[in-house]
Amino acid sequence: MSDRFELSFKNKEVRMWLIIMVPAVIAEIFIMQFTKIPGLFPIISWTIFFIWRYFYKRKQKKVYSK
Repeated sequence: MSDRFELSFKNKEVRMWLIIMVPAVIAEIFIMQFTKIPGLFPIISWTIFFIWRYFYKRKQKKVYSK
């Protein structure tokens, strides 16, 4: 397990998680507050993040394997 996770703003994955999830959580709070209907923003946001992360990791492997 040589690939450690760095929890700082220098890490692109942390920045993307914050960019995707913070607005989704805020939108979900407003939707729940005004409509009382649970939304799918967190699930959709997690899905988008992990799709982006898959392609980002795949790109990193190609760059470092050369």
